Amino acid sequence: MFRIIKTSCILFMGWFLSSCKVEHTTPLNEPMKNIAGSWGILHATRNGTDMTSGFDFSKFRIVFTDSTYAIDSLVPFIVTTHGKWAFDDPQYPFNLIFTPADSSKSIQAPFLFPVTGGVRNIILTFSPGCPSNSYQYTLQKVN
Repeated sequence: MFRIIKTSCILFMGWFLSSCKVEHTTPLNEPMKNIAGSWGILHATRNGTDMTSGFDFSKFRIVFTDSTYAIDSLVPFIVTTHGKWAFDDPQYPFNLIFTPADSSKSIQAPFLFPVTGGVRNIILTFSPGCPSNSYQYTLQKVN
């Protein structure tokens, strides 16, 4: 009887030790952020105060292509003319960098790209001149 228990324990320990394997996995690559298309302002705040209903943002559009942008209507924004854009890091962007066509100076804004209610948004925070005024726009793609 002791021999059966001893043999069973040895077999069980052998099975247990041989079943532990280190699994080698490759990390998932973060997909590149695609912001190409026409975007409108869904929500806007200035210094934390909601200004969406107090200002007509319905005509504003910013159209992003692979490396350029164009603005259709003027509202308080980080840039006032068309130009080029880029991410600070194409795979893990934290800032969206605008370079207006009429300037060689780049302007960057913190960039968030959340999904809210199943819809992708862009959230930009910036001060268009006066540092005491901070705007935050939530942009949503427009068809």
